[in-house]
Parts: sequence; structure tokens; C-alpha cells
Amino acid sequence: MFVNIFLSLLVLRSCYLVYSERYCSDCQIYYTCKAAVDYARFKPGDETNKLFEKAACGTETEDEDSDFMVCCSDFPSLNTSPQSTPPGRKLESKYAESNEENFDSISIEEQFPNMIPDKCGSILGNRIFGGRKAKLFEFPWMVLIAHETREGPQFQCGGTIITSKYILTAAHCVVDKKIASVRIGEFDINLEKDCDYEKHKTICKKEVQDMYVTEIIPHENYQRSPTANDIALLRVDGEIVFNYPNVEPICLPLSFELRSKHLDHEYGTVAGWGFTETGRESGVLLRVEVPVKTDAECKGYYNRNTREIINKQFCAGDFKKDSCNGDSGGPLMMKANYNGVNSYVQYGIVSKGPIQCGSSFPGIYTDVREYVDWILDNIKE
Repeated sequence: MFVNIFLSLLVLRSCYLVYSERYCSDCQIYYTCKAAVDYARFKPGDETNKLFEKAACGTETEDEDSDFMVCCSDFPSLNTSPQSTPPGRKLESKYAESNEENFDSISIEEQFPNMIPDKCGSILGNRIFGGRKAKLFEFPWMVLIAHETREGPQFQCGGTIITSKYILTAAHCVVDKKIASVRIGEFDINLEKDCDYEKHKTICKKEVQDMYVTEIIPHENYQRSPTANDIALLRVDGEIVFNYPNVEPICLPLSFELRSKHLDHEYGTVAGWGFTETGRESGVLLRVEVPVKTDAECKGYYNRNTREIINKQFCAGDFKKDSCNGDSGGPLMMKANYNGVNSYVQYGIVSKGPIQCGSSFPGIYTDVREYVDWILDNIKE
């Protein structure tokens, strides 16, 4: 995404411009400035190249291959933060009043004005398939939910940012629970400053947002056993700040094309801080790729052996590849075309799994496609 900008900055360097003479209080590596990343991703061209040239304030080191730094405040906001509907207003979705072909030709902004972000689920760089540890900034929509316990606040569930005020999670993570707070922008809960190491560079970030919850909205028809309608929203106190590269909403399957996507035998990515195969919670965010089972396969696992009735849910997992306790409420996501951009779209919410994690039994996920209207109906400004 930064190819043109790289060329522009290299031209400046070849002309012997000395970036270090430019001073600003927020001089930082270009890829740690969310506003700069937004311009490079969503507004490429000569205007953005010139903006980068003007904002250049030095390099991380004096090495020839060192990363360029920019004055982050030089980049005006592109207003990529999500918005919500006015108070009390229900969404009048064109999905209900248009035929499927016409609906899918309408952009996300036209379908859902002032409701859900049109820019979300960024895929920054290629990642290793089947890896265990996530990359810093890889899943910036991940949220930790802290419950009040006898030992004090404990992170026991996950969730995802879907707007600047709402978090999507599982109902069983909030019903009959006392929510202490939510944490946004975390990577390794054991470290004050999160760092990731790649060839020739070290990336670090320490900003997290701990926020109180003002409203808990579980699905009105949620039931614990057999599990049904295991979905909930949390409204945070205030507004999530999106001016950091470790904070961004995930995309939802809003369009007809995304809602009608066949998931059978597709691989989804699950991320969370849940228990690992050693039986301990992970301090660092983990990821795993899991195959989605067919309805028949899922019913074959569960209907014959448990009371579970698979409805508006799907199963995914493989031997030694599964979501686990502590991952509850987190996402199962897939890459898809969202508003013309290849992005992560959330298709599932970790709901329930086998007692023995990573066994041959797949985990159960709430199917987000079935609850898009419910989500939109319960979001307010």
C-alpha cells in the first residue's frame, strides 16, 4: 500500500533533504500513525504523496534501510470512525425493500447510512497460515472483557469492536455476570508495552483503552442450555478512540453477498487469549485457522451426543485446532470483499465447545449472518 509513498520519500532522500531538521511532538514511524495508514490505504495518489513528503520528520535510525518517520498530526482525519443512528431510530434497511440483485449493487454507505463503518477489518500485510501467535496490530478489533470476581477483575471473555460505541460478544459472557470493564488495544496482558520484532525493525505500542460499560444488551431470547441466541452487545461509556493502529472495528456481513456466503469447508480465523493446550491462559493474543463443518457434520457431532440443537449456529474446528475457554465471545473471521476492499469480516462468535479443547468435537459458533438485523436494531447513537 505504501509503494508510491516509498518512492516519493526515496526521491526526497536522494535530493539530500534532511528530515531530522523538522521537529514535531508526535514524530513517529509512519506505520504506527493510524491517520497516515488511512491516507495510504484509502486515499492513494499525488495529494497523499505530497502530504507524506511534508510530514516527513526523520528516520528511525541512520541505517540506509531505516523506516521513515512522520509528524502524525499533519494528517487530517479521514473520518473513518464508525457512526451510529440517532437516538431511538430503527434502521430502515434497503435489504428488506429491495430485491437481492439490486441490494447487492448498492454500496455499504448507501445501504446503512450513518450506522456501521464503511472502513473496517484492515488486512495489513501477509500473515503465516496456521500460525499460533498473532502479530501486533493484526486484529485491532479484539476486546478483553473483565468480570468482577472474588479475586478482583479477571479477563474471562472476548469481544470485537463494531462501532465507536459498541462491542459484539456472546450472551453467556454477560448474562448473570458483573462486567467490570473492557480493554481495547491489548496484545500481551502481561506487558505494559507491546512489541513485535521483524527483520530490521522493532514495533512497539503501549496505548490501551480501559472503558466502563453503560449498557448490556443480551439477545432477548437467549437460553443457556441448549444454547440458543448466544449474542450480546456492550455499549461503552464514552467513545472508542480510533486514532491508534491497534484500534479499529471489524466488518460485519451486511450485504446480501456477504450474508449468503457459503461457509462449508471454508477456513476461518479465530483469535483470543483463551486457554491453550497446556491448560493455561495465554498472555499474548493467539490465532488459529479452523475448518467450518457442514450442518450435517455438526448435527452428527452434537445431536446424537448432547442436548444441543444447532440453530442459527455453525460448527468449526479440527483435532488440536479449536477455540477454547476464555475465547468465548471472540470472533471467527474470514477475508472477504467489503466495499471493494479485501477485509476481515466476522461470521461467527465463539459460543460453546467441547470440555476437552482441541478434541475431535468442533466448537459451536453463533452465526452472525443470522443476527445482522438484530445488531442494527439495537445500536443507537
